[in-house]
Amino acid sequence: MGSKKDENKCCESGKEGGIWFTISRRNFLTLAGWGLFFAAIGAYLSQLFGYKGFFYPKVLFEPSPRFFVGEPKQFPVGSVTTLKSRKIFVVRDADSFKAISVVCTHLGCAVEFSKEKNIFECPCHGSKYYRNGVNFAGPAPRPLDHLQMILDNNGKLAVDTSVKVPLETELIV
Repeated sequence: MGSKKDENKCCESGKEGGIWFTISRRNFLTLAGWGLFFAAIGAYLSQLFGYKGFFYPKVLFEPSPRFFVGEPKQFPVGSVTTLKSRKIFVVRDADSFKAISVVCTHLGCAVEFSKEKNIFECPCHGSKYYRNGVNFAGPAPRPLDHLQMILDNNGKLAVDTSVKVPLETELIV
């Protein structure tokens, strides 16, 4: 039989009060490997179940395609008003209104209205459109899109960008 000192040798270091195991390179790399493994699992689970993770609805929030643009008296006779946030032109002639899309039919650039020339022009590739949205120069393959415009019961003009109408369509007020 061994002495009492030999029985406790496995759990003590050579010095009094030392640690009960020795850190070898193998132990250190094993602990580091397990630590990295659990850190990776934790990061994955936090992405899966965390804020805006797997259970968060993936919904695209867009504004309504139908919106009010104002009262008819707000638009002067013979004017073209640009509503950049809604990507439309409101064209008013004597007693008629049209809603025309700002998006060029060539490559989707934003068309601008030239008051001096009284036409719509695309600054990207030079497409030109008459005041009624019909193309006459440049690479645009077709006229600008015309959108549905109605007069609400309250006397306000409303545009529905989800409904395209023929070129001849206009709202008479």
